[in-house]
Amino acid sequence: MSGPPTESSPLTNLPSVVASKILSYVPWQEKKAVGQVITSWTEALRSTEAWRSVKYGPEIEENVYFARASRADFLTCVKQYGHFMRSIHLCFGYSITHTSMEPTGEQILMYVHKRCCNLTAISIEQEVPEGSHNALPFGWPSSVGNLIKDIAVDCKSLQSLALCQPIVVWDEESENILLLLTKSCSVSKITELELTYLSLLNQEGKLHLLKNFTSLQKLTVRREKVNKEILLHLVKHSLKELVLYQEEELPFEEQEDLGEDFWLEVKKVCPQFKVDLILRCIMILKILFPSSMPVRNLILDFLVNVMTKGIMDHIADCYRDTLKRFTYTNSFLEEQEMGDARVPASLISLTQKCPHLETLEYGFPLSSSAILLIAQSRKLKNFVVPSVEVSYSNDIPVDNSTPKAAEYFNLLKIIGSSRRNLEKTVSHILEQQWTLHDGPLKVNERIKF
Repeated sequence: MSGPPTESSPLTNLPSVVASKILSYVPWQEKKAVGQVITSWTEALRSTEAWRSVKYGPEIEENVYFARASRADFLTCVKQYGHFMRSIHLCFGYSITHTSMEPTGEQILMYVHKRCCNLTAISIEQEVPEGSHNALPFGWPSSVGNLIKDIAVDCKSLQSLALCQPIVVWDEESENILLLLTKSCSVSKITELELTYLSLLNQEGKLHLLKNFTSLQKLTVRREKVNKEILLHLVKHSLKELVLYQEEELPFEEQEDLGEDFWLEVKKVCPQFKVDLILRCIMILKILFPSSMPVRNLILDFLVNVMTKGIMDHIADCYRDTLKRFTYTNSFLEEQEMGDARVPASLISLTQKCPHLETLEYGFPLSSSAILLIAQSRKLKNFVVPSVEVSYSNDIPVDNSTPKAAEYFNLLKIIGSSRRNLEKTVSHILEQQWTLHDGPLKVNERIKF
């Protein structure tokens, strides 16, 4: 095993500007260790280039003991090098305030405020263990809101502030951090807001306070919490991206509120506007897919009814110029029967029609011949099909009057006769290693694009 670099090692003689560039790609945990091993890099460590982007977390992947140690190490790092940090992403998986997790998230935020005076961007994220429906232990009280406000106001270079799944205390006005932020000039720094189911527990009615967040560029919110008035107000200011979750049926009038006319108006104000649409636990109807909605990512999961050829074709025709990701699955069931046998053919058609499609995830029965035709239709970056849903058959209709077509589909049948042949062929077509997905296709509660 080779030891640490010696004085004659090329690494020790690199110019500081080069060493800083190398350090910018090293995780924060390892930067200090590198500086201790290569002492000539001390100057490089004390530069904004070396700390251009810093990511703490996610804590949720660590047990409580390691997470506590990580917080202590990161706090020390902020105290020592915070002045050079330009962009910070904090991802807490435990309570942001509870003293059993000292240093607390509040203490980390306090030292970010004290030491990170050159910040241009900060993202603060709260994760909650999967399946948890009690968000109370993870709540962000007003004390956290005040620290966020201080960072926004006192970090003069700050241009971007993202709050991702803040656990808001809605039943106490004095502890509601969103309300607190809207009452200060710090609201003008908030460019991204992700409000999930857990963020909105105990919140009733439409979220009219969103209209105060006039610097928002990206908003994630549940469909029933917004309307035409709220969204159009934000679009006319700075909103460019919208992630809409819909997990409950809405009256026709409310659903129609964000209909064809609304999206035409949005695109007039912001031609580059993008929508990510996540539909779960509801009945799928054409009204959910207005033709002018600029859908970038469409995720359909655990629907009450099944997809039909008509709806699939409607989606392909409406979003052919914008669609980049299409996911259709049932996270809670394996080997789900498909209701309309014509849907796989429509899936092939969708892939052919949508030139910007990069990701296709399909959790229902699909033949090997359909998979091969999809792969040939579009060089997808991500193509996910559960192995349990694949049948090794050629179910694509063949016109016997054209010998070449019959020969082609016969070849498809041979290539798709086994998993090994199928994976090898699709890997060759997509020019990357491709395998079928073992296990059910799961869609996370929070979708990160």
